[in-house]
Amino acid sequence: MRVSWLIPVRDGARWLGEAVRSALADSLPGDELIVVDDGSVDEPQSVLPADPRLRLLRQPPLGIVAALEAGRAAALGELIARLDCDDIVLPGRLAAQRPLFQDPAVAAVGGQARAIADGDVPEGMARYVAWVNSLDDPHRELLVESPMFHPATTLRASAVSAIGGYRQGPFPEDYDLFLRLASAGFRLTNLRQEVLLWRDRPGRLTRTDPRYSRPAFLPLKQAWLAGSPLRTARRVVLWGGNRTGRPWLRWLLDAGHDVPCVVDLPAVGSRRGRPVVPPEAIVSERFDLLLVAVGANGANDDVRAQIQRLRPDMVEGRDWFALG
Repeated sequence: MRVSWLIPVRDGARWLGEAVRSALADSLPGDELIVVDDGSVDEPQSVLPADPRLRLLRQPPLGIVAALEAGRAAALGELIARLDCDDIVLPGRLAAQRPLFQDPAVAAVGGQARAIADGDVPEGMARYVAWVNSLDDPHRELLVESPMFHPATTLRASAVSAIGGYRQGPFPEDYDLFLRLASAGFRLTNLRQEVLLWRDRPGRLTRTDPRYSRPAFLPLKQAWLAGSPLRTARRVVLWGGNRTGRPWLRWLLDAGHDVPCVVDLPAVGSRRGRPVVPPEAIVSERFDLLLVAVGANGANDDVRAQIQRLRPDMVEGRDWFALG
């Protein structure tokens, strides 16, 4: 299957040459690489190597979604391999990702990343990288955070087209894409192999653009739940009465779902008129879905162990979901 690398860039000439060379080195002769210059002023063409597989597209500064869609429209490959202009492909990425697309249900294949920075990698980024690196099945924790590194992901072009491509909006375009692929019945998967050096720097969009802030993820998660497991009124138990859980409780009640109780410790008092109960209550309580909204680091693992002990019949990603 032919691969089209897709690299959007705006004023990233400092890193672009290395990123492009790393992608070309990992490619086959029939693959191609598309760089979309989104209104740069630092002449990215000056750092590009001479290679017949490389194409440069230019557009005014319209933003990353417009750049991705322009590159996607020009791509000839059955697969689209994403890469950011400041990241580096590790050898063997495509050789490992390409065969997984023999399964027609697979629409996206990611992989592990190693964070790099000029100084120390920030603690928050290090935690996120470790979390994604631990996931072989992105569906399991789809509603915690984006479970795949976008620049480490290769996509089936026809699947992306089938759901309408990247969408513009006040939200992270990659997470939105992954959720819509999953909603359409496609499979997402992660390699247990490092495929990317992922660069952290002060000017990254994930640091500077409000579309990538934590509040921007919440409407996407709620829309996914409303369109999938909660498309009809259900009886839902919420685990987590703290700051993370409260907006979810409000949203569930406003949407007309029956929330008989809230699981939390200490099990005292009530939340919006719903009694707070201990974890053991999920053994006897009747419900259709369990949503876990606990914010502390490592708390999801603790809850996962308790659910396995109390209700081993419940399957994560089907009977219960962790929420970020």
